[in-house]
Amino acid sequence: LDAKLHRDRQQKHRAELLGFMGGKCVRCGYDDYRALAIDHVNGGGTIDRRKFGGNYFSAVLQLVKSGSKDYQVLCSNCNTIKRHENDEIARKY
Repeated sequence: LDAKLHRDRQQKHRAELLGFMGGKCVRCGYDDYRALAIDHVNGGGTIDRRKFGGNYFSAVLQLVKSGSKDYQVLCSNCNTIKRHENDEIARKY
């Protein structure tokens, strides 16, 4: 698959996922898609990214659509604050 096509498809799936999940940070309400992230509620997002690889956003979308509560939308600031509050930066997964 050509890199641009893959990148475009990933961005489409990311936008669909963010929209499905409300399109704004659950902590502060920020809604600029450029600074929104899909956060794994209990940490461990790195494991998911490795597991799902290039299909991360579409895989998470399917999980969320089927009722998973393991993911939330956070802005970059709130995501960083959460990682510090929960010591997710130092934790090894």
